[in-house]
Amino acid sequence: MSLSEGSGGSRKSRTLLAACELYVSMGSHDRTERAIFAELARQLLPETNTEDRRRISELLATAQEAPPETLRALARDEDPVVAAPILAASEGLSDCDLVAALGRGPEGLRRLIAARPALSEPVVTAFFSTADAETLEMLLDRGDISISSDALLVLENRPDVWRRLAPRLTALKALPASLLFASFPDLDHAGRMEAIAAAETRALAELARKKKPNTLQTAFKPAVLHDLVAAALSGGVAAFAANLAYALALPADLAAQIVDDTGGETLVICLRALGLKDEDAARVLVRLYGAKRSLDDLRSLLALFDRLTPRAATIIVSAWNENALAPQPDRAIAQAPSHTPQFSGAARGDTALKPRPALPDNARKSRRTG
Repeated sequence: MSLSEGSGGSRKSRTLLAACELYVSMGSHDRTERAIFAELARQLLPETNTEDRRRISELLATAQEAPPETLRALARDEDPVVAAPILAASEGLSDCDLVAALGRGPEGLRRLIAARPALSEPVVTAFFSTADAETLEMLLDRGDISISSDALLVLENRPDVWRRLAPRLTALKALPASLLFASFPDLDHAGRMEAIAAAETRALAELARKKKPNTLQTAFKPAVLHDLVAAALSGGVAAFAANLAYALALPADLAAQIVDDTGGETLVICLRALGLKDEDAARVLVRLYGAKRSLDDLRSLLALFDRLTPRAATIIVSAWNENALAPQPDRAIAQAPSHTPQFSGAARGDTALKPRPALPDNARKSRRTG
């Protein structure tokens, strides 16, 4: 009797809710029953009020044999509270439905999807394309997902998110060696040690195959190295970063990041790739890190320099060169306005103002040739 009372919209809203309650109360449904309910939902759901749609979504989220088209309509609902139960729990959604929902957002719904019991590889890849860093960290914390090369490729085009997730991906052993090398400046200490081990392994494999290296050369002209050491010892940190960028053909912002890095491993990689003598490397490290690192830390950096092979260091630096040459879709967005300093930090303040080091005419031969 109550279904016949009230306005047309209210009556239709209550009619669909009542039909849904009846549908979910039944243990099973034949094809005809499913088709009838799906058609009823198709006609009445657009005219069902928000409160009733929320209740319908809760009922159907865990229902057996809920029509996929009805679930899909609820998952697309403009009210996130309506979509939430379906996206969080319904087994009737396809991978395409989940990928579409990830594209729509908002982030709260993406996090509900990230907590679903099982996620396929295409859905995980869609996460890497759309979700923010916090949601992706939640996803990685699960420990039961498969991260494809496509997902990592997508993430490379999101540099801010990539930098935040690089240490975690390294800890999960999800990064191939090439990405370990390219991401080295953004890794934590454990990740950097893993990258160095991978580079040493590759160097040994090259030696075993008697493969001639075709990357960055380590025979730098004495004048290049002299200017580099002199810049470090003079206390001109920004000038040293400019010299480092020029010598290794690195972007200025990356060279500044390397010099400002508190860990020091990236600078050790550079000094070994440049072929600095042990005593010159020690002078540079002590000058740049002596005031902010303990004696034990300095000894550790010097020990790393001592055991690192030039070829392994070269392999890692070459990956930075190649990464710098690759297209960077978001780089223009990150550029500072013309009226502000281009960089910040000890090594960044006046990098652009420092002239390039005066090199011999044939110094180009000492730089990257392949």
